[in-house]
Amino acid sequence: MVRIRGLRVIREFDPWSSPLCTCPHKFTLNPYTGCGHHCIYCYARSYIRNFDNPRPKAGLIVNVLRDLSKLPKNALISMSESSDPYTPPERELVLTRRVLKLIAEAGFKLLIVTKSDLVVRDADILERYGKSAVAITITTLNDDKAKLIEPNAPPPSSRLRAVQELSRRGIPVTVRVDPIIPGINDSEEELRELIKEVADTGAVQITTSTYKARADSLSKLIRTFPKAAELLKKLYLVEGERHSGYIYMPKQLRLRYLLLVKKIAESHGIAFSTCREGFRFLNTPGIYCDGSTYAFMRT
Repeated sequence: MVRIRGLRVIREFDPWSSPLCTCPHKFTLNPYTGCGHHCIYCYARSYIRNFDNPRPKAGLIVNVLRDLSKLPKNALISMSESSDPYTPPERELVLTRRVLKLIAEAGFKLLIVTKSDLVVRDADILERYGKSAVAITITTLNDDKAKLIEPNAPPPSSRLRAVQELSRRGIPVTVRVDPIIPGINDSEEELRELIKEVADTGAVQITTSTYKARADSLSKLIRTFPKAAELLKKLYLVEGERHSGYIYMPKQLRLRYLLLVKKIAESHGIAFSTCREGFRFLNTPGIYCDGSTYAFMRT
Protein backbone atom coordinates (compact mmCIF):
# COMPACT_ATOMS: atom_id res chain seq x y z
CA MET A 1 0.00 0.00 0.00
CA VAL A 2 1.41 3.41 -1.02
CA ARG A 3 1.54 5.89 1.83
CA ILE A 4 0.45 9.44 1.03
CA ARG A 5 2.88 12.01 2.35
CA GLY A 6 2.12 15.49 3.56
CA LEU A 7 -1.45 14.99 4.83
CA ARG A 8 -2.38 17.52 7.52
CA VAL A 9 -5.81 16.68 8.97
CA ILE A 10 -6.94 13.64 6.98
CA ARG A 11 -4.98 10.53 7.96
CA GLU A 12 -4.72 6.98 6.72
CA PHE A 13 -6.56 4.87 9.27
CA ASP A 14 -4.27 2.99 11.61
CA PRO A 15 -6.31 0.64 13.83
CA TRP A 16 -4.00 1.14 16.77
CA SER A 17 -1.71 -1.57 15.34
CA SER A 18 -4.38 -4.16 16.11
CA PRO A 19 -4.19 -7.37 14.05
CA LEU A 20 -7.83 -7.97 15.04
CA CYS A 21 -9.14 -5.03 13.00
CA THR A 22 -11.18 -5.98 9.92
CA CYS A 23 -11.86 -2.47 8.57
CA PRO A 24 -11.25 -1.81 4.87
CA HIS A 25 -8.51 0.61 3.87
CA LYS A 26 -9.77 4.09 4.59
CA PHE A 27 -8.86 7.58 5.67
CA THR A 28 -10.05 9.28 8.82
CA LEU A 29 -10.89 12.90 9.52
CA ASN A 30 -11.58 14.38 12.95
CA PRO A 31 -12.81 17.99 12.58
CA TYR A 32 -12.35 18.37 16.33
CA THR A 33 -9.62 17.37 18.75
CA GLY A 34 -11.24 15.86 21.82
CA CYS A 35 -14.92 15.17 22.46
CA GLY A 36 -17.54 16.63 24.76
CA HIS A 37 -19.64 13.49 25.18
CA HIS A 38 -17.41 12.35 28.08
CA CYS A 39 -18.14 8.62 27.64
CA ILE A 40 -16.44 6.89 30.54
CA TYR A 41 -15.38 3.85 28.48
CA CYS A 42 -13.72 5.94 25.76
CA TYR A 43 -10.28 4.72 24.66
CA ALA A 44 -9.25 7.99 22.97
CA ARG A 45 -8.92 9.80 26.29
CA SER A 46 -5.85 7.66 26.98
CA TYR A 47 -3.78 9.21 24.21
CA ILE A 48 -5.28 12.61 23.34
CA ARG A 49 -4.30 15.40 25.69
CA ASN A 50 -7.14 17.41 27.25
CA PHE A 51 -9.58 15.11 25.48
CA ASP A 52 -12.69 16.25 27.34
CA ASN A 53 -12.28 19.79 26.00
CA PRO A 54 -13.24 19.56 22.31
CA ARG A 55 -11.74 22.21 20.04
CA PRO A 56 -11.68 22.66 16.25
CA LYS A 57 -8.61 21.64 14.33
CA ALA A 58 -6.51 24.68 13.45
CA GLY A 59 -6.89 25.72 9.80
CA LEU A 60 -9.42 22.94 9.31
CA ILE A 61 -11.09 23.99 6.06
CA VAL A 62 -7.91 25.02 4.25
CA ASN A 63 -6.15 21.83 5.31
CA VAL A 64 -9.11 19.61 4.34
CA LEU A 65 -9.12 21.10 0.85
CA ARG A 66 -5.38 20.55 0.56
CA ASP A 67 -5.60 16.95 1.77
CA LEU A 68 -8.54 16.05 -0.46
CA SER A 69 -6.46 16.98 -3.48
CA LYS A 70 -3.93 14.29 -2.49
CA LEU A 71 -6.32 11.36 -1.93
CA PRO A 72 -6.90 8.61 -4.49
CA LYS A 73 -10.16 8.70 -6.41
CA ASN A 74 -13.11 7.06 -4.63
CA ALA A 75 -11.22 6.85 -1.33
CA LEU A 76 -13.30 6.20 1.79
CA ILE A 77 -13.21 8.87 4.49
CA SER A 78 -14.47 8.06 7.98
CA MET A 79 -15.64 10.82 10.31
CA SER A 80 -14.54 10.13 12.95
CA GLU A 81 -12.49 7.43 14.64
CA SER A 82 -11.57 9.23 17.88
CA SER A 83 -13.55 12.48 18.27
CA ASP A 84 -17.25 12.52 17.44
CA PRO A 85 -17.87 14.80 14.43
CA TYR A 86 -21.06 15.93 16.18
CA THR A 87 -19.45 16.70 19.53
CA PRO A 88 -21.52 19.42 21.32
CA PRO A 89 -19.65 22.50 19.92
CA GLU A 90 -20.71 21.44 16.40
CA ARG A 91 -24.22 22.78 17.02
CA GLU A 92 -22.84 26.33 16.93
CA LEU A 93 -19.64 25.97 14.90
CA VAL A 94 -21.11 23.89 12.02
CA LEU A 95 -17.63 22.77 10.92
CA THR A 96 -18.61 19.15 10.27
CA ARG A 97 -21.37 20.26 7.91
CA ARG A 98 -18.91 22.46 5.98
CA VAL A 99 -16.48 19.55 5.70
CA LEU A 100 -19.25 17.18 4.55
CA LYS A 101 -20.01 19.54 1.68
CA LEU A 102 -16.35 19.59 0.64
CA ILE A 103 -16.10 15.79 0.70
CA ALA A 104 -19.33 15.45 -1.28
CA GLU A 105 -18.22 17.97 -3.90
CA ALA A 106 -14.92 16.10 -4.28
CA GLY A 107 -16.76 12.79 -4.83
CA PHE A 108 -15.25 10.66 -2.06
CA LYS A 109 -17.06 7.90 -0.21
CA LEU A 110 -18.07 8.85 3.32
CA LEU A 111 -18.78 7.06 6.58
CA ILE A 112 -20.06 9.05 9.57
CA VAL A 113 -19.60 7.50 13.03
CA THR A 114 -21.46 9.28 15.82
CA LYS A 115 -23.48 9.13 19.02
CA SER A 116 -25.43 12.26 18.17
CA ASP A 117 -28.85 12.85 16.68
CA LEU A 118 -27.44 16.10 15.26
CA VAL A 119 -26.42 14.09 12.20
CA VAL A 120 -30.06 14.41 11.05
CA ARG A 121 -29.42 18.11 10.49
CA ASP A 122 -27.12 17.13 7.61
CA ALA A 123 -29.43 14.54 6.08
CA ASP A 124 -30.01 16.83 3.10
CA ILE A 125 -26.34 16.53 2.12
CA LEU A 126 -26.21 12.78 2.69
CA GLU A 127 -29.50 12.16 0.88
CA ARG A 128 -28.54 14.20 -2.17
CA TYR A 129 -24.95 13.06 -2.33
CA GLY A 130 -25.17 9.28 -1.92
CA LYS A 131 -21.84 7.45 -1.53
CA SER A 132 -22.38 7.72 2.21
CA ALA A 133 -23.47 5.72 5.24
CA VAL A 134 -23.96 6.51 8.92
CA ALA A 135 -23.05 4.42 11.97
CA ILE A 136 -24.77 5.44 15.21
CA THR A 137 -23.70 4.00 18.56
CA ILE A 138 -26.43 2.90 20.99
CA THR A 139 -25.18 1.00 24.03
CA THR A 140 -28.45 0.77 25.97
CA LEU A 141 -32.08 1.83 25.70
CA ASN A 142 -32.05 3.03 29.30
CA ASP A 143 -31.65 6.81 29.21
CA ASP A 144 -30.69 6.96 32.90
CA LYS A 145 -27.97 4.34 32.48
CA ALA A 146 -26.73 6.02 29.32
CA LYS A 147 -26.45 9.28 31.25
CA LEU A 148 -23.96 7.58 33.55
CA ILE A 149 -21.77 5.99 30.90
CA GLU A 150 -22.17 8.64 28.16
CA PRO A 151 -22.91 11.75 30.25
CA ASN A 152 -23.07 14.45 27.56
CA ALA A 153 -24.19 12.40 24.56
CA PRO A 154 -27.80 12.68 23.38
CA PRO A 155 -30.07 10.06 25.00
CA PRO A 156 -30.59 6.70 23.26
CA SER A 157 -34.21 7.60 22.54
CA SER A 158 -33.00 10.56 20.44
CA ARG A 159 -30.47 8.38 18.64
CA LEU A 160 -33.14 5.84 17.76
CA ARG A 161 -35.24 8.60 16.25
CA ALA A 162 -32.21 9.68 14.24
CA VAL A 163 -31.76 6.13 12.89
CA GLN A 164 -35.42 6.08 11.90
CA GLU A 165 -35.34 9.46 10.17
CA LEU A 166 -32.15 8.78 8.23
CA SER A 167 -33.45 5.36 7.18
CA ARG A 168 -36.73 6.90 6.07
CA ARG A 169 -34.79 9.24 3.82
CA GLY A 170 -32.93 6.36 2.18
CA ILE A 171 -29.60 6.86 3.99
CA PRO A 172 -28.19 3.49 5.13
CA VAL A 173 -27.63 3.36 8.89
CA THR A 174 -25.78 0.77 10.91
CA VAL A 175 -25.96 0.68 14.69
CA ARG A 176 -23.00 -0.05 16.93
CA VAL A 177 -24.01 -1.92 20.08
CA ASP A 178 -20.61 -1.11 21.40
CA PRO A 179 -19.21 -1.73 23.92
CA ILE A 180 -20.91 -4.54 25.79
CA ILE A 181 -19.77 -4.08 29.40
CA PRO A 182 -20.19 -6.99 31.86
CA GLY A 183 -22.62 -6.27 34.66
CA ILE A 184 -23.75 -2.98 33.10
CA ASN A 185 -25.44 -3.41 29.69
CA ASP A 186 -24.93 -7.12 28.99
CA SER A 187 -28.20 -8.76 30.01
CA GLU A 188 -29.84 -10.88 27.31
CA GLU A 189 -33.19 -9.20 27.93
CA GLU A 190 -31.71 -5.75 27.46
CA LEU A 191 -29.84 -6.74 24.30
CA ARG A 192 -32.94 -8.36 22.79
CA GLU A 193 -35.02 -5.25 23.46
CA LEU A 194 -32.35 -2.94 22.05
CA ILE A 195 -31.83 -4.90 18.84
CA LYS A 196 -35.56 -5.20 18.24
CA GLU A 197 -35.94 -1.42 18.55
CA VAL A 198 -32.98 -0.91 16.22
CA ALA A 199 -34.49 -3.29 13.66
CA ASP A 200 -37.82 -1.48 13.83
CA THR A 201 -36.14 1.83 12.94
CA GLY A 202 -34.84 0.45 9.64
CA ALA A 203 -31.14 -0.03 10.46
CA VAL A 204 -29.38 -2.39 8.05
CA GLN A 205 -26.59 -3.74 10.27
CA ILE A 206 -25.56 -4.33 13.86
CA THR A 207 -21.88 -4.08 14.75
CA THR A 208 -20.89 -5.10 18.24
CA SER A 209 -17.84 -5.47 20.43
CA THR A 210 -17.03 -6.05 24.06
CA TYR A 211 -15.44 -3.46 26.31
CA LYS A 212 -11.66 -3.26 25.95
CA ALA A 213 -10.17 -1.98 29.18
CA ARG A 214 -7.49 0.57 29.81
CA ALA A 215 -6.54 1.69 33.31
CA ASP A 216 -8.30 5.06 33.21
CA SER A 217 -11.60 3.87 31.74
CA LEU A 218 -11.75 0.79 33.96
CA SER A 219 -11.29 2.96 37.04
CA LYS A 220 -14.13 5.24 35.89
CA LEU A 221 -16.45 2.29 35.31
CA ILE A 222 -15.70 0.82 38.73
CA ARG A 223 -16.35 4.14 40.47
CA THR A 224 -19.56 4.76 38.53
CA PHE A 225 -20.95 1.23 38.88
CA PRO A 226 -19.70 -0.10 42.24
CA LYS A 227 -22.06 -3.10 42.08
CA ALA A 228 -20.21 -4.31 38.98
CA ALA A 229 -16.76 -3.60 40.44
CA GLU A 230 -15.83 -7.11 41.54
CA LEU A 231 -16.99 -8.65 38.27
CA LEU A 232 -15.03 -6.11 36.21
CA LYS A 233 -11.88 -6.62 38.28
CA LYS A 234 -12.17 -10.39 37.94
CA LEU A 235 -12.77 -10.43 34.18
CA TYR A 236 -10.15 -7.84 33.28
CA LEU A 237 -7.51 -7.64 36.02
CA VAL A 238 -7.45 -11.33 36.94
CA GLU A 239 -8.65 -13.31 33.91
CA GLY A 240 -8.18 -10.71 31.17
CA GLU A 241 -6.12 -11.10 27.98
CA ARG A 242 -3.84 -8.37 26.59
CA HIS A 243 -4.13 -7.39 22.94
CA SER A 244 -2.50 -4.32 21.35
CA GLY A 245 -2.40 -2.27 24.52
CA TYR A 246 -5.87 -3.19 25.78
CA ILE A 247 -7.18 -5.76 28.25
CA TYR A 248 -9.91 -7.98 26.81
CA MET A 249 -12.24 -10.15 28.84
CA PRO A 250 -11.65 -13.94 28.46
CA LYS A 251 -12.06 -15.21 24.91
CA GLN A 252 -14.87 -17.67 25.57
CA LEU A 253 -16.97 -15.07 27.36
CA ARG A 254 -16.48 -12.62 24.51
CA LEU A 255 -17.54 -15.27 22.03
CA ARG A 256 -20.66 -15.99 24.08
CA TYR A 257 -21.73 -12.33 23.99
CA LEU A 258 -21.02 -11.98 20.29
CA LEU A 259 -22.89 -15.14 19.36
CA LEU A 260 -25.89 -13.90 21.32
CA VAL A 261 -25.99 -10.56 19.52
CA LYS A 262 -25.45 -12.28 16.16
CA LYS A 263 -28.37 -14.64 16.80
CA ILE A 264 -30.70 -11.80 17.78
CA ALA A 265 -29.65 -9.54 14.90
CA GLU A 266 -30.08 -12.27 12.30
CA SER A 267 -33.50 -13.17 13.71
CA HIS A 268 -34.53 -9.65 12.69
CA GLY A 269 -32.95 -9.94 9.25
CA ILE A 270 -30.09 -7.55 10.01
CA ALA A 271 -26.48 -8.00 8.90
CA PHE A 272 -24.00 -8.62 11.71
CA SER A 273 -20.36 -7.84 12.35
CA THR A 274 -17.88 -7.66 15.22
CA CYS A 275 -15.21 -5.03 15.84
CA ARG A 276 -11.61 -5.89 16.83
CA GLU A 277 -12.60 -9.21 18.37
CA GLY A 278 -10.73 -11.80 16.32
CA PHE A 279 -13.86 -13.71 15.28
CA ARG A 280 -14.07 -12.76 11.62
CA PHE A 281 -16.02 -15.96 10.87
CA LEU A 282 -19.02 -14.51 12.74
CA ASN A 283 -19.41 -11.60 10.33
CA THR A 284 -22.08 -11.62 7.65
CA PRO A 285 -20.20 -12.41 4.40
CA GLY A 286 -19.35 -9.35 2.35
CA ILE A 287 -20.06 -6.92 5.20
CA TYR A 288 -17.44 -4.56 6.61
CA CYS A 289 -17.43 -4.17 10.37
CA ASP A 290 -17.45 -0.36 10.28
CA GLY A 291 -20.62 -0.04 8.19
CA SER A 292 -18.83 1.36 5.14
CA THR A 293 -20.17 -1.44 2.91
CA TYR A 294 -23.25 0.69 2.21
CA ALA A 295 -21.20 3.72 1.16
CA PHE A 296 -19.51 1.51 -1.45
CA MET A 297 -22.90 0.27 -2.65
CA ARG A 298 -24.33 3.74 -3.23
CA THR A 299 -23.67 5.85 -6.29
